[in-house]
Amino acid sequence: MAPHRSAAKEPTAKEHEVFKTAYDGLRTTNEQLQDVEREICRLMAVRMTWFPDSSGSQHRLQQYERDGFGDRELLNSEWREWVTRNGLLESVDNLDRELEKVNASKTKFAGVQSALRCCINRLSRPRLRNLSILDLPDEILLNIFEFVEDLNFDSPFLYYINASKKDIKNTRLVCRRFCNVSSQLLIRLVRVSFNEPSLARLEEISRHPTIAKGVRAVQVILHFYNFSFTDFDGFISYHADEVEHQVNMLDHPKLRELSNIPEQTASEMVAKGRAVASTLRRLASTDPANDGGYFEDDEHHRVRLNDIHRQYLLLFEKQESLIKSGRFSRAVGSAITKMSGARKLDFGDADFESLGERTLMIPGGDVWGTLYRLMLQPTTGYHAKTHGLELPSYQCIVNVIDAVRSAGALLNSIDLKLSSLGYPGGLVLAPDIRRVFSSGVQQLKEFTFMYEGSLNEQDADDINKFLSACLDTSSLQTLSLDMRSGEAEAARIDVGQIMGSTSRYMLTDIFLGQVAMDLSKLVLFLERLPQPMSCICQREVRLLSGTWKEALDALRKKRSRVMLFSEPQGAECDNMLREDYERIFGKGKCRYRSEAESYIANWILLPRNPLQALEEEGFNTAITIHTQGV
Repeated sequence: MAPHRSAAKEPTAKEHEVFKTAYDGLRTTNEQLQDVEREICRLMAVRMTWFPDSSGSQHRLQQYERDGFGDRELLNSEWREWVTRNGLLESVDNLDRELEKVNASKTKFAGVQSALRCCINRLSRPRLRNLSILDLPDEILLNIFEFVEDLNFDSPFLYYINASKKDIKNTRLVCRRFCNVSSQLLIRLVRVSFNEPSLARLEEISRHPTIAKGVRAVQVILHFYNFSFTDFDGFISYHADEVEHQVNMLDHPKLRELSNIPEQTASEMVAKGRAVASTLRRLASTDPANDGGYFEDDEHHRVRLNDIHRQYLLLFEKQESLIKSGRFSRAVGSAITKMSGARKLDFGDADFESLGERTLMIPGGDVWGTLYRLMLQPTTGYHAKTHGLELPSYQCIVNVIDAVRSAGALLNSIDLKLSSLGYPGGLVLAPDIRRVFSSGVQQLKEFTFMYEGSLNEQDADDINKFLSACLDTSSLQTLSLDMRSGEAEAARIDVGQIMGSTSRYMLTDIFLGQVAMDLSKLVLFLERLPQPMSCICQREVRLLSGTWKEALDALRKKRSRVMLFSEPQGAECDNMLREDYERIFGKGKCRYRSEAESYIANWILLPRNPLQALEEEGFNTAITIHTQGV
């Protein structure tokens, strides 16, 4: 809404000229101030690079490089010639003196900028009516409230936390106008589980005329009522194990110290917990005489547990009906189409936050009462895998993604975090739906797949096929494949097979962890990427063919602005001396760039391939030994 002019007289020609001069001066000063700030960032980047003892984090250095040099190579020939000619690299004092001069210029331009703004404000204010914040349009109010929310949706490390929700709730209480606008920021992430109340909440949010506009993501919680618990004795034995586990943790001396619970109170809690576990063991036994018969209260607990088990089986049947009928997938797809900003779909099978408090050992708490509540909760993928329970089918992941497409929406982001792959083959797409499924990801910009667990050859092959279908698009901008197996010799997914021959001209940010790739496919993959890259991060990548010496040369050509390269495996790395490996690739989570990272980043101080240098060094040593022997 533009401010209305008052009834004051129109500005004179002289006043118009003053306005024009002031605005022209302000524009020029702003440009000069930007140049000075860019110069400061460049000098700080040079200072932290050439004199690493200077204070400042690696993150700050990367920020200086980005603001000072943009997408250009750090210390390119033109800039290197300038700093060399002016003697800035001779000592840190020279750099500090130059920084002091540039900072003085910044102070001068900032003063001129402030004076010009005051002049423009003083000349403008009498001719405008007084405005209040309620005169602003909804779009600007929403931008203001987003500062209250303090969430950066462009950040790759975005977490939908509840820290800012209290401030948004308070903002809604100010007045009706504030309430109507800020309600768009009330819910950013909707978690949905495989039950009717959760689906009803999702549908209610999607129909709300204001709140639905602010939802950015829908997270499907892959927790299921387990088929293994249809047997009463197995159901009771599992929870007896859970009780004993928590009791043993509290009974551990070091863990007891960390809990800050008085010794006597902790001992009483341990005794109560062991009594509950003992009762569960007796009730799970088919022959009570083996344990000396039931105790007096056992029949009461058996009746209550039978009732809990019947409720569990009822919840299990409702969940199965919800999934097999397709109603869950269709409801999620329909809800996403109604929420214009919700184009991100998350899946997780170990979301402990959604389960609430799972602690049985609470001072003064009722162990039985808490246990009864926990028994009616679904099982996470982590617990199903850890305790050897029946694994659920994760075919629902494919069904939900396809249901979104069928409902008429295209996703921008998919994020999968799994601790189990579910029932074997659940993620594999049948050939007849592969083409239809791939059509639903043609606008996909971000894709994350994280799996924490060991892989056999069949698992790796299933994941390869699933990921190939998900990544069959040229629109991808950010890719993260993180396989946290923890086993060096475990089977790995083949990135070359996954990425196929699809063009990747928009893919600028890549993270690869514990995956494998042939050198030829790595080179082909890099050739299809844009130039320059924003970020390439590789951790524990295994090379299946070729050499890392050639791989480093290929990575160097991409000139990525951020390059993180650690713990490579395969090829010459398998036979390298430990001291050479740590010198070239770094040791653990070291702060400074390794030789390999510096070479890939085209750093001026390391122009040679470190693996080439190591190879020549070994050759020269062999020649020397041979000569001395002769």
